[in-house]
Amino acid sequence: MLRNTEVGRVLDAAHFGVPQHRRRLFIVGLRDNEFQFPTGDFGPGRVHPFVEARVAIENADPDIPNRAKITYAKKPILRPQPYDGMLVNGGGRPINLSEPCQTIPASAGGNRTHILDPKGILVEYHLDLLHGGEVRSGIVDGVRRLTVSESASIQSFPSYFEFLGTQSSRYKQVGNAVPPRLAQMVGEAIRDQLFI
Repeated sequence: MLRNTEVGRVLDAAHFGVPQHRRRLFIVGLRDNEFQFPTGDFGPGRVHPFVEARVAIENADPDIPNRAKITYAKKPILRPQPYDGMLVNGGGRPINLSEPCQTIPASAGGNRTHILDPKGILVEYHLDLLHGGEVRSGIVDGVRRLTVSESASIQSFPSYFEFLGTQSSRYKQVGNAVPPRLAQMVGEAIRDQLFI
């Protein structure tokens, strides 16, 4: 379990303008003073609202489509929100475009890649299941998986940043990275406290 301490702090990228909830532990030690971690200006009760996943998707460059099929799970796992449960096979979950995305995994590229559901098909299915509806089977029409470019945009990579290698390698590079915007904010806080 990650804990906040004098030298370590768990930061959520969404609080720093990244359209993704991604919590990471940062440890910073200064010789003379205790490091003051940045708090971020985005989210409820802060200067700005969270950045929606929709913004990142709309700003992503065109890319090779992810061809992984999306099929209904034989034994769906229901949670209060359709974005948290397992309604389809694989680990990818539908994204709520009106909020920051769930964490982009390094294992994306196939069935673990998050899903765009612009027509709300899986949202409706989730509601139907909650009210005792039948479990569906087969391919889910009208939905698709995120591309590498969309995943990178959600991570806050600039559009000029190039990922090399196979498609699965590119997904892994995106998913293993600390969001650049979050890294920048921590880096600037370190710089300011060392040199000012």
